[in-house]
Amino acid sequence: MKVLIIGSDQKDIQDISLCLKMRYSGIEIKSAERGADAIGCIDMVSPDILFINFPLLDADIGEVLLNIRKYQDIPIIIFSENVSVSEKARLLEAGADELIAKPINCIECLSVANALLRRTFHLPFKQEQSIYLNERVVLNLDTHELFVSGKRVHLTPIEFRLLALLTRNRGLVLTYQTLLERIWDATYSSDLDLLKKYIYNLRSKIEDHPHEPQIIVTERGLGYKLNKLI
Repeated sequence: MKVLIIGSDQKDIQDISLCLKMRYSGIEIKSAERGADAIGCIDMVSPDILFINFPLLDADIGEVLLNIRKYQDIPIIIFSENVSVSEKARLLEAGADELIAKPINCIECLSVANALLRRTFHLPFKQEQSIYLNERVVLNLDTHELFVSGKRVHLTPIEFRLLALLTRNRGLVLTYQTLLERIWDATYSSDLDLLKKYIYNLRSKIEDHPHEPQIIVTERGLGYKLNKLI
């Protein structure tokens, strides 16, 4: 898949790129600073989706959108900050498909992009197996891959099974005994030290602060649960 990002904010470009790489393998991302270069870049890159940072420093974004829509029907997402209702309406009328507020939320960005691409390519809806544990941690249940801030993090088979079990039961407390018997077997049902070791390993890989966990939390005296997204 090819992506083109128009705008001069390098941090936003990095954030968008990081989000997209979490989901789409083999993605090719190009960027251009000037709105005036949009048409030429689209011709050169032939992107599947276009992201534009608003406002543009060198051009009126409404005019840029109108020019693009004269001959292109690609999905266009605008990232904006403090845009009025009337301005949002103007941009949508000029050709934008969706506006997303800054600062960029990775989950929203990917959901909107995926919906537009699905509609553009007439793809059927299917349940995604990439599950977001928070905005930077993604677990793919199909490929057994874990990504943290866009980088693949190795999981042992037991770590994956433990994290997948917690993920599938998100928001529910799984008792120590349940986890031990499901991941190992009944002979390990009282081996709490073994379970704590693997929970610690997982937290070290996915938590910002492993000693103050926000993703895998302890229900003291009961077990563990994976927190729901806020």
